[in-house]
Amino acid sequence: MKMGIIGLGHVAELHVQALKQIGPDIFAGGWNRSSFRAEEFCARFGGIAYANIGDLLADKEVAAVLVATSTASHFEFAKKALEAGKHVLLEKPLCERPAQIRELARIADAKSLVCMPSHNYIYAETMRRLHAHIEGGRLGKVVNFWAIYNKRHDASIGAPDLTMRELMIHHVYCMLFFLGRPAQVYATGTSVHFEDASAHDQLMITAEYADGKIANLWGSFSADDRSREPWSCYFKIIGMEGTGVIPWDVTKFGEPELPFWDDATYWDSFLQVQTYFLNECLGKGQQPLSNLDDAYDAAVILDAARQSLVDKRRIGIDFN
Repeated sequence: MKMGIIGLGHVAELHVQALKQIGPDIFAGGWNRSSFRAEEFCARFGGIAYANIGDLLADKEVAAVLVATSTASHFEFAKKALEAGKHVLLEKPLCERPAQIRELARIADAKSLVCMPSHNYIYAETMRRLHAHIEGGRLGKVVNFWAIYNKRHDASIGAPDLTMRELMIHHVYCMLFFLGRPAQVYATGTSVHFEDASAHDQLMITAEYADGKIANLWGSFSADDRSREPWSCYFKIIGMEGTGVIPWDVTKFGEPELPFWDDATYWDSFLQVQTYFLNECLGKGQQPLSNLDDAYDAAVILDAARQSLVDKRRIGIDFN
């Protein structure tokens, strides 16, 4: 089975190196808007630098496609890939609008294809094992959840909605994985680091559940946590009979090209999401751990959080 990649940016490098670990010949090649980038990428990692998307999707050896372009083009390219009969692994955030996710689900179902969100964090082994313990009742009734991220990024990247769209999406799909759907959210944000003062570089979302659980989602691109036990990327779930904690920065290596690129758990999550997609979903017919319904819910939750930022009040969530 071979896999092609649409969009050969930084995240594609993590995916293709994961594919190389699974099998040396899985990566078929890729397409990028910049043909120079495509040629350079394939010179490093092998595969065909396709001249256009049509050539990639017409390649009969390519069974699946990773869409790793900007969010604005995800729907267009994922739809084209599904209509061409390719399974799709779609980078987060999946689409600009929840309705587009529903449309991809309809097409995938009609063609009996897999369209899987690349919600890579939950495929980390430590996350899956904690989820299993919760499902097994070992923590008792869960009462609160924490997802925390503190990693300084260059101030020049700041843009309105960047932190919500690119960072908080991770927190929300992890919350859904562990706790399911919340009833309402309240969000607050500030700008202390980005050059664009209108762009939040710190966000806090509090999600409340009908049964009393509270989820606390904190994301910051403004500063590193340099303490002895840093909350660079950190998850905690507290139950009435037990507690689980997952810190990500347990193995570090090298000088990071980008923030978080020196974290082994982050790198490994791409290997684990690709392994599950190829071996479990495509090979064995298993359902993704986080599917398009979950991606739709995550998009709805983030839209409610955006509304909360504007209205400065709790927002009830309508998942219909």
